[in-house]
Amino acid sequence: MRILYISQYYHPETGATTNRTEAIAKAMLESGHRVTILSEMPNHPQGVIFPAYKGRFLCHESVDGIPVIHLPVIASPKKNFLTRVLMYLSFSISACSYLLLKRPRYDLLYITSPPLFSALTGLLSKLIFPRRKVVFEVRDLWPDSAIEFGELKSSALIRLSLWLENQIYQRSDLVVGATRYIGRAITAKGVAPRKIIVSFNGVDQDVLDSYVERQPFSEEHLFTAVFAGNMGLAYQLEPILDCALLMQDEKIRFLFVGGGPAKAGLIDKAQKLKLPNVDFMDPTPRSNMGKILAATDCGIFILKDNKVMSGALPVKMFDYMAFKLPMVAGVKGEAAEVMNESQAGILVEQNDPGTIATALRRLMADSELAHKLGGQGRAYVLQHYQRSALARELVHEINSRFLDK
Repeated sequence: MRILYISQYYHPETGATTNRTEAIAKAMLESGHRVTILSEMPNHPQGVIFPAYKGRFLCHESVDGIPVIHLPVIASPKKNFLTRVLMYLSFSISACSYLLLKRPRYDLLYITSPPLFSALTGLLSKLIFPRRKVVFEVRDLWPDSAIEFGELKSSALIRLSLWLENQIYQRSDLVVGATRYIGRAITAKGVAPRKIIVSFNGVDQDVLDSYVERQPFSEEHLFTAVFAGNMGLAYQLEPILDCALLMQDEKIRFLFVGGGPAKAGLIDKAQKLKLPNVDFMDPTPRSNMGKILAATDCGIFILKDNKVMSGALPVKMFDYMAFKLPMVAGVKGEAAEVMNESQAGILVEQNDPGTIATALRRLMADSELAHKLGGQGRAYVLQHYQRSALARELVHEINSRFLDK
């Protein structure tokens, strides 16, 4: 089949969306399909168009043998609800314009969301090419999450978003959820179960391959707890800084690696608290992440305590597991189930710095426990969450439904 894959984020941008898109696109290519990716003009996460793409209206390139077309987008270094909506909407308008003006030939349109506005391309495709198949992928329930986080308050925008969500679910030929919770939530919205499948995120092969055995923690160096990834609205990271305050006289360092809308606030808080044991690093290419994780002693993350986040499975969990990093995690729901099943870390209260500190002290005092938890995590992720295998399973399901039909 000829597949047009719409993902707002893609190479050279880094992040979980890019990694998932790359794995699925490669699995499509390996299965004999011809794949073209539509993405934005690269600017994420800084919100500034990358130098190599400045001044270009349309950019064609090839990444690992897959054609990529970068489309115009309104990017801004200011990170707030309005600038994000403008960015999302402008990309969707660009993608819709591409469909209308270029009339590309494809048999299947694969759309990944959020942003939900990408659904407009699916609706347009069904309008002008009613016989072509549409697969709509849901990595995060939107507008549910925006409403839950208090970002989306306008009743008119809420109604419009819910209408758009319902329309794309009903008109898609297949809906892919990234977690079981998302699959159940979509079913509860009235979508026929036969149209819904679940395809999890996972760990990338290059992350698995870049693993190197670390020396057990000793008192000769600082124990390093790392948060690696986008510091977005889904996370409640302030308690980690409060924990750092409690442990500022102990041999521990807290390292935040990445970007995201919450980063500036975290830096400001760390400076106000004058925390000597907290460091921040800019986003780093995935090729360098292995070196950073190899120099740390545990992974740490706290999700917000709300209904939507109870169904989240952060990709960083799997990266930590791949590097045998024991985890300290404040999570509930599906992520907590994975933590309990994998026995790869210690669960803590989401808004209690004291329990976070207790868990970290436990790992610092017991290197055998830390090594055991890390080993169990790697074994678990190898068995259940290798992204390439999960991508192949997804493409196999797409083939069985649509190939030669």
